[in-house]
Amino acid sequence: MASQRPPSGLGRPMSRGGSLVPGAGRLLTAVRPPPTAIRVATGMVPGTGSHPGTRGGGSITNPGVLSAQIKVTDRPVTQQGLSGMKTGMKGPQRQILDKSYYLGLLRSKINELTTETSKLHKEIDNFNQENSVYLSYEKRAEGLAGEIKELQGHLADYNMLVDKLNTNTEMEDVMNDFNVLKAQNDREAESIDVIFTERREREEAIRMIDEEIRREKRVADEVVKAMPAAKQEKYGALTAANEELLQELSVRQEELDVLLTRKEAYEAELGLSHMKQEAVRLHETLSTLEARRDAMK
Repeated sequence: MASQRPPSGLGRPMSRGGSLVPGAGRLLTAVRPPPTAIRVATGMVPGTGSHPGTRGGGSITNPGVLSAQIKVTDRPVTQQGLSGMKTGMKGPQRQILDKSYYLGLLRSKINELTTETSKLHKEIDNFNQENSVYLSYEKRAEGLAGEIKELQGHLADYNMLVDKLNTNTEMEDVMNDFNVLKAQNDREAESIDVIFTERREREEAIRMIDEEIRREKRVADEVVKAMPAAKQEKYGALTAANEELLQELSVRQEELDVLLTRKEAYEAELGLSHMKQEAVRLHETLSTLEARRDAMK
């Protein structure tokens, strides 16, 4: 075993070409050791067994060992150790904008529109729910407002009673005030009953008049149907002319109302200005004198 040991540090290492490298008994820093061409099999544990360059000196000929050589340049060395394999730079996703690309883009836009439409529908549903809740709250608020008004009336009565008690008012005076208010309330209740009765009678009269108008209209339609064709045409033309005249009358009535409103405004403005009144008087005098002049010619 002693004869197989390598020479000590006094000897010189061999170069790649087999010649001795001049210098000290160590490897040069510029010389990189040759890459190992042998990988340990999967079943072998590193650190055990024979390794290349050990005392056994023999090469491993395990058939399970890969025969592919590993290039050191494929695994660049960094400051933190060995890094992974370099991958290519990420380029554009698609180089050719074909039909499938535009179809995918169209589908994505359709999905976005569908999502936005669903959001709008949800907002509409929420708005409708809030609106219905608001209407229910509004009806409830109207009922509560009536109750509040009634309670305010009771509170006013109690406050008046407390004021009477604090001012040491006689019970007879309180009863007199009560009787006065009761008589006033009775009169107002009777007036309300009379108004309600008159309203009901007028509604009944209006209903009877409407029924009579409908009956007369049916009779007129029967009479028109019994007329000859020429008279029916003449009746239709007169009816159309009547409708046009009624519409024109309605328009003229609206214009008259506007003019009357303007006249009232001008009269009110004239009543506040003495200068305008004097101007109107002079204008009327001038018109009278012009009329006399024209009559004398």
